[in-house]
Amino acid sequence: MLRLPTALKAFSDVLKNEGVTLYAVGGCVRDALLDRPVHDVDLTSSLKPDELIERAKAFGIEARTVQKTLGTVLLTVDGTAYEHTTFRTESYGTGGTHRPDAVRFAASPEEDAFRRDFSVNALYESVSDGTLVDPTGGLKDLERRLLRTATADPEIILRDDGLRILRLVRFAAALDFAVDPRTWDAARANAALLEDVAWERKRQELDRILTGPRVYEALSMLRDVGALPYLLPELTACDGVQQRKDHHKYDVLSHMFHTCENTPNELGCRLIGLLHDVGKPEAKRRDGNLYAHDVYGEAIAKKALERLKYPNALIGRVTAAIRVHMFDLCETASEATLRKRFAVLGRERTEDLIMIREADIRGSGYKTAYVAERWRDVYERMLSEHAPFSENELAVTGADIMKELGLLPGERVGRIKRQLLLHCAVHPQENRRDALLRRMHDYA
Repeated sequence: MLRLPTALKAFSDVLKNEGVTLYAVGGCVRDALLDRPVHDVDLTSSLKPDELIERAKAFGIEARTVQKTLGTVLLTVDGTAYEHTTFRTESYGTGGTHRPDAVRFAASPEEDAFRRDFSVNALYESVSDGTLVDPTGGLKDLERRLLRTATADPEIILRDDGLRILRLVRFAAALDFAVDPRTWDAARANAALLEDVAWERKRQELDRILTGPRVYEALSMLRDVGALPYLLPELTACDGVQQRKDHHKYDVLSHMFHTCENTPNELGCRLIGLLHDVGKPEAKRRDGNLYAHDVYGEAIAKKALERLKYPNALIGRVTAAIRVHMFDLCETASEATLRKRFAVLGRERTEDLIMIREADIRGSGYKTAYVAERWRDVYERMLSEHAPFSENELAVTGADIMKELGLLPGERVGRIKRQLLLHCAVHPQENRRDALLRRMHDYA
């Protein structure tokens, strides 16, 4: 049974006395029954937006309309927001654009349930007394750990809204549920409907998949259900591309899936892992080898992430990591070289470089003791020695350089600053004003 605020239960009791049952619905009920953490609680009843707002305000609850056509109202109880939607039925046109063509408000959960995606998400719990209503057989599916559409014919649910195919994959991976065979077949048959779904909506589902559990399984399901061409078409070219068996157990696509799963659970890291070798097919096509796949991969990943409408800062971070991930592949770089490279990259991108090297090796499918220990050791010593990781951290400024050397603003000043940064990366104890004023004469 859900744990809900006393004030919300009291409001529910008032509604019940008027003949209206307020229900919690969807994932919150499902997760409570599975003894999983509950994050957001969605509410539903027969009350239309204006009716609910009137009763909520009379009770002292803040309420405002979010989407009147869909019957969505936001209630704020004890500082927590709850989204309420009126029972409704929906009808959709052709295509998979996610938004219904027509909405009709309904009177019962039995009518409302069959517009929802999966049976385990169509469970209703009375806020007042915890009574469960299960119009679609979701309780039995919870016991069987099975993901099945709310309708007997899965074509209806998946044809109405292409985004549900991505949600199917996300829930199956997150809950560790099997997928009903008829539901899976319908998802594969309708995968092309994802072409009609806005890129921003697809990105939101991809983000949840990448930062959820069982990432390798989820990505493999996206491939097998036929969703990749409408989500990340660049990855489809990687499927089946073979690599040196002494270095990689898997083809390029499976390797990237494994690498992604071996990164820390943070969106930027997961995107770096997923796309780090995306340039290999292009390198093989153009050059007959894979040597320049980091260069090709940077441009390919940038195009993919821009299409998915990711923020520019995240795109820059991911593509920068892809561009440098082949650095020092044979472990021959001296410590001084490593220090200079890390200083130029900066802290965040150095951490990304170390991260992707470790994940890349673990994602190869072979056990190895080497997971960038030497890089991490050098980097941590630089941190402990307070080595500068940008020119702004130097003990002198561009103005100091111009004054000391009698220079005008220009590229020469920038080159001297870069030389001072590289010097201090190797000799952090010399990042002092007096030492750098002497040193800059050598570089001038």
